[in-house]
Amino acid sequence: MTESVGGRNPALSRVRRLARDRAFRRREGTYLVEGPTLVGEALAAGLGVDLVLVPADAAPSGVVAAAEGSAVPCRLVDDALFDGLTTTRSSQPALAVVERHDVPVADLPVGGVVVVLAELADPGNAGTIVRSAEAFGASGMVFAGGVDPYNPKVVRSAAGSTFRVPFAVASGDEVVPVVLSALAEAGYSCWATVPDGGVTPEEVPVDRPVAVLLGNEPRGLAPEVITACDGTLTVPTVGQIESLNVAAAGAVLLYGLQQAAGR
Repeated sequence: MTESVGGRNPALSRVRRLARDRAFRRREGTYLVEGPTLVGEALAAGLGVDLVLVPADAAPSGVVAAAEGSAVPCRLVDDALFDGLTTTRSSQPALAVVERHDVPVADLPVGGVVVVLAELADPGNAGTIVRSAEAFGASGMVFAGGVDPYNPKVVRSAAGSTFRVPFAVASGDEVVPVVLSALAEAGYSCWATVPDGGVTPEEVPVDRPVAVLLGNEPRGLAPEVITACDGTLTVPTVGQIESLNVAAAGAVLLYGLQQAAGR
């Protein structure tokens, strides 16, 4: 059912907090998806969509029809109020409140390649890596500390891939070593990415599942994490650059591992 809501409606206050407050997202167990394309993909993926909001002048849109077809409540919001709900400079004419859908590390699909984002800080980088993970056939992701996978910028940058690639969220003390230990116990060979001195992705043995660890943008991976891994991975480059952006490096490494698996 489609209804109109006013400026004092609690649903609008909730949306504003979901857009900006990580702790609130965690407590609520929900997050915000912005834009008609992503809202449509969330509905199509069968996620737990609690509510869809659209500006009043977009009432006949396909998003409204998709929400109603999925029996998801849809609310019309005055255009001026709606502009204040989005996190982008250009208003996105659809929003959805979606239930969290991360899984425990132990419940990730076993096999293939799992990407571990070890305390990454930049939401745009994180979202781009999730997109690359889907493009190159990774079986899952782990957000080990750092950026929130439900940050609106991560969701936008992933362009729907967070809806389809299974991922776990780990936090707490010594989070990366704990994740590393859990993956090793599950039978993964764990590979640390380093700027130089590692093997190329094509040289990684693929006779067992592979976990690739990508480190924090300025700091990289901690020395003790690198030591605990089975080996190190490096993107071979030419020219005078010191290293690639972590999102670019992740895409190249995942492509190389895909090629290695197809040998």
